[in-house]
Amino acid sequence: MFVPIPILIAAGVLILVLIAMIARAGRRRDPLMGGAPPRAYRGTNPVPVATLPPEVERQVRAQLAAGRKIQAIKIARDATHLGLKETKDLVEALERRAP
Repeated sequence: MFVPIPILIAAGVLILVLIAMIARAGRRRDPLMGGAPPRAYRGTNPVPVATLPPEVERQVRAQLAAGRKIQAIKIARDATHLGLKETKDLVEALERRAP
């Protein structure tokens, strides 16, 4: 079966255009590729400090008092299984709140 070359070229260009449109649509939704973050992450929902168990809170406060904020975030993240930003906000709120 013989297919003329212009038809093959047109089909190839059409396929490339469709692939480019699909890739571009996916990029708009992906925050890592420069798109807007999903609605769940747009607002800042403060995490209550009471979510940390008392023993973990003492450990976090001790690390903060020693000036080791990153270690305090690691301890809190291991205990709460929250994301990095949420845990950082939690530790900063704990840091601002007086003991």
